Amino acid sequence: MHNEVVVYLTLYLVFLSGLHVNGEDDTVGPTFIKEPPNKIDFSNSTGATLECTVRGNPAPEIIWLRSDGTAVGDVPGLRQVLPNGNLVFPPFRAEDYRQEVHAQVYICMARNSVGSIHSRDVNVRAVVSQNYAVNVMDEYVLNGNPGILKCHIPSFVADYVYVEAWIQNENIELTSEISRDYDSKYLVLPSGELHIRDVAPEDGFKTYQCRTKHKLTGETRLSATKGRLVVTEPTNNISPRLLGIKITGSIQQDCLYNQTGVVRCDVTAYPVPVFKWYKFIEGSNRKIAVTLDDRVKQVSGTLIIQEAKVEDSGKYLCVVNNSVGGESVETVLTVTAPLSASVEPIVQTVDFGRPATLTCNYEGNPVKTVSWLKDGKPISSDESRALKIDSVRKEDKGMYQCFVRNEQESAQGSAEIKLGGRFDPPQIVQAFAEEVLKPGPAVYLKCIASGNPTPEIIWYLDFKKIENGEKFRIGNIITATGDKISYLNITDVQANDGGLYQCEAASKVGTATHSARLNVHGLPHIRPMEKKMIVAGGTLMVTCPFAGYPIESVTWERDSRTLPINRKQKVFPNGTLIIENVERQSDQATYTCVAKNSNGYSARGNLEVQVLGKFFYVILLNEFKLINK
Repeated sequence: MHNEVVVYLTLYLVFLSGLHVNGEDDTVGPTFIKEPPNKIDFSNSTGATLECTVRGNPAPEIIWLRSDGTAVGDVPGLRQVLPNGNLVFPPFRAEDYRQEVHAQVYICMARNSVGSIHSRDVNVRAVVSQNYAVNVMDEYVLNGNPGILKCHIPSFVADYVYVEAWIQNENIELTSEISRDYDSKYLVLPSGELHIRDVAPEDGFKTYQCRTKHKLTGETRLSATKGRLVVTEPTNNISPRLLGIKITGSIQQDCLYNQTGVVRCDVTAYPVPVFKWYKFIEGSNRKIAVTLDDRVKQVSGTLIIQEAKVEDSGKYLCVVNNSVGGESVETVLTVTAPLSASVEPIVQTVDFGRPATLTCNYEGNPVKTVSWLKDGKPISSDESRALKIDSVRKEDKGMYQCFVRNEQESAQGSAEIKLGGRFDPPQIVQAFAEEVLKPGPAVYLKCIASGNPTPEIIWYLDFKKIENGEKFRIGNIITATGDKISYLNITDVQANDGGLYQCEAASKVGTATHSARLNVHGLPHIRPMEKKMIVAGGTLMVTCPFAGYPIESVTWERDSRTLPINRKQKVFPNGTLIIENVERQSDQATYTCVAKNSNGYSARGNLEVQVLGKFFYVILLNEFKLINK
C-alpha cells in the first residue's frame, strides 16, 4: 500500500507541475508521429533502422520492448538504441547472427507523466545472404488443356525471392505487364507460375526459364534449368481429375486488397472440359454462379479477380465437366486488407463519478482479435468496439489503446482521458514516527492530511481497523484551510499495544497512507489472527501482528517445521508470509507465527488458512451481495 501512495503522490506532483497559472491542464499524452511498420526484413549486408517518432507534453521518453514487455538495450555491433528513439541494426557478418536480436518482435513504447502507449508489433527478421539456384522442370499436359510451369525456388529464400519474368526460347520475355491481356495465350500469375492456355503440340518445342529477383538485395537470377511442356495425345477419353494430390476440405488462398486474386482449378481431362465457378453465400450452403465482367475474368479453369475487395473473400466452388464425367474443388479466398484502428474521442475530459465511453473504429481483413490497453497494460471490456467506464476515478486518467490483430499484422489507435474539475488527492502532510517506549504513559499519534474534498482518516493496528474504546480514543479536527487532523490516543501503553500503526486518508479522488511501528519494551506478544480465506490460485500475504521489544526474530512454522519449505513460500524479517498460487491440498493448514527475543522468551500465534475453490467462492460472493442488498 505504501508503494501505491508513492505512485499516487508522484502522479499528483507531476500533474501540478503541468498546470498554467490559470489552472488549466496543458499536459498532452504521447502520440505517434511515425510509428514503425508491422514487418521489416533486411539483409545482413545492408542492416536496417526502425524509426519511432512521438509527440506529447512533457516530451515523451521512448523505450523499445520485446513482446514479453522487457526492455531492450544496445548489443555492440548488432543493435543500438539511438537518443532520438530509433532502433538500429547495423550490417553484420553471417557468423554474428543472433536469433534473439535478429528474429524478434519489438514494440516501441512512448511514455510521459500522462501515460504510455505501445506501437504495433514490429516483426524484425534479418536474412543472412546465402547462395541459391532456381529451376524449371518439364511439365506434362494433355493436348488442348492449360499448362502450368513452376519456378522452383528453394524454401530457405522463398519468402524473399519472387518471379520477375519468364523467358521463352531465350529471347521472348513474358511478364505480368504482358499478362494483363487476359485473352493472351500466356499469363504470369501473382504466385509466379506461368499459365499457358489451350496447349497445342507446337508448344512442346519451346523452352522456358524464370528470372527471379531478391527483395532485399535486388539481385536477379535466371533459372539454372530450362523447362518445357511435354504435350501428349490422349488415346482414350479421360474424365476430369485434379492435378497433384487430392485435397480433403477446402484449399486456402490469400491475396492482398486491391491486388489481383487468383483462384485455381487445376484439372486435366479429355475431351477438354468446361469450367463453371460458383461462390457460396456466407453462412449457408447456398451458392450462386460467379458473374464474369471487366474485373472478374476466367482463363481456362483459373478465376482471376482484379483489384480484389474484402467482399470477394469467401468459399468458391469450381465444377468441371466433360462428356465422360465431372469433378469439383472448393477454395477459400481471403482478401487481406491492411488493418487500421482509431479511438474516439481522441481526448475527453470527464468529471469524477461520471461515465466515460471510448469507441474503437477499425478496418481491415481479417480481424482476429480486438483488445484494450490502459497505459500499456491489458484491460477487459464487455464489448470489442467500446470501452465503458461507469464511474471515472482518479486512476482512470491516462492513455487508452485499442489493438486489432490477425496472424500477419496488428494496428492500434490511442486516446486520452483527462480528469475534469479541480481536485486534490489526499496527501499525508504530517505524521507520526517510529518510537521505542517504556510501558505506562499515554501515547498520542497524529496524522494531518490535505485534499479536496477533505479526506476521512481511518486508523489501523497491524491492518485491523481501530475503533473507539477504553484503550483507544480517536479525535478529528478540520482546520480553516480544510486539512484534517486526526489523533489516536492510547492510554496506559503496554508491551502488547506495540505493532504497526497506520493512518489512511481517503476521499473519492484517491487514498494516501502512512505507517510506522510503535515498540513498547516487554516480552514478545502476538495478537489473535482471524481465519484467512483465499481462492485457489491466488496469493496469500499476511503479516504477523507481533508486539514486545526488543524482538530478535519473527518466523513462521507449519507442522513444527520452519518456513519456507518450498519455493512458493517466502518469509520476510518483518514477519510477512507470502505463499503464491495456493492450492487446497498443499496449502490449507494452520500456520504458526513465532516471535522471540534475545533472552529466549517467545510468543506463538496461530493462523488458520482455508483455500476456497473458485466455484464455491462465486457462490459465497453472490450470497454476500444478496445479504447486503
